[in-house]
Amino acid sequence: MHLVGFVGVVNLNFQSVQVIGSQIWPKVAQLLEAAGASVVPIWIGRERSYYESMMGQINGILLPGGAVFIDEADRQAHPDLTSDCVRSAEHIYQLAMERNQRVRKQDDVGGYFPVWGTCLGFQLLLIHAAEEPKIRTDCQPMREAMTVKLTEDYRNSQFFEGLADSVAEEMEKHPFACHQHRYCITKESLESCGLANDWHPLATQKDPSGLEFITIVEHRRFPIFGCQFHPERAAFEQLFASKDLCYLAHSHFGIKLSQIFGSRFIDICRRNTNRFNSPNLKVRHLIWNWQPVFSGQFEDSNWLQCYLFEKDEDYSKDNNDSAEFNSTGAL
Repeated sequence: MHLVGFVGVVNLNFQSVQVIGSQIWPKVAQLLEAAGASVVPIWIGRERSYYESMMGQINGILLPGGAVFIDEADRQAHPDLTSDCVRSAEHIYQLAMERNQRVRKQDDVGGYFPVWGTCLGFQLLLIHAAEEPKIRTDCQPMREAMTVKLTEDYRNSQFFEGLADSVAEEMEKHPFACHQHRYCITKESLESCGLANDWHPLATQKDPSGLEFITIVEHRRFPIFGCQFHPERAAFEQLFASKDLCYLAHSHFGIKLSQIFGSRFIDICRRNTNRFNSPNLKVRHLIWNWQPVFSGQFEDSNWLQCYLFEKDEDYSKDNNDSAEFNSTGAL
């Protein structure tokens, strides 16, 4: 098991047009770094070979939350939204499934590859699993911190293995899960799309109308997980210029509970045996090569900071290393 893991965070399309192509919110990287990981940005809109090459060097990938169009209704309602990350997430999901299936069939430890999806990322995992965007359903918009209701069999899971009863009780008592979404995935939709045998709901919650939806899920055989809420917001997104609707999650209990998700995912990623070929290659891929901008000063901002990337952004180059990886997927 690795002492330190390298985890990729997938960029999201930047909603405001022309110059900037994609973004990552530092809070997502900070949740992983607080658990001991080093973070690598994963570009969107690239060929499948790029994701295959990156997934051979890092120890896991996180698909974050955000706003992109998934179907035509989204495009019509929000013509400024774009969706390169949807196709990129599809490549990542398919490659992760292939790698994890290879582990089971060939006892290939190197194929073990964890994936986490948050909010939109959670939905994309199940959309690509179902090969059908209609697996998600409309629900009442939610922008608040909530508790979770753990399922009766949550103990029979990879993710919550060994979770103390006292911690489980705190999760059902303290509002730590920051919800910011208007779509949900229900147990019924898992059934109707034929996914109930492969995906295990671990917790649920209800929207203001009483619709029960899944808040935490895992694949029954592979290290693929997701949550509908944002665990990173509790500790790392305390707004002050705009109204902080998830303020309840910033409590001692809220931060402690949210950090469990980062820590457990990174522990799972440490089981992956991938390595970068050299220290220089590691350095050039780290997100620390870029500087975030301070967006929290604006009243309409929902994030304190943001990494912004050009559409054709690439990792830094070192001409002295002639046979190392580049973002085209070639050596």
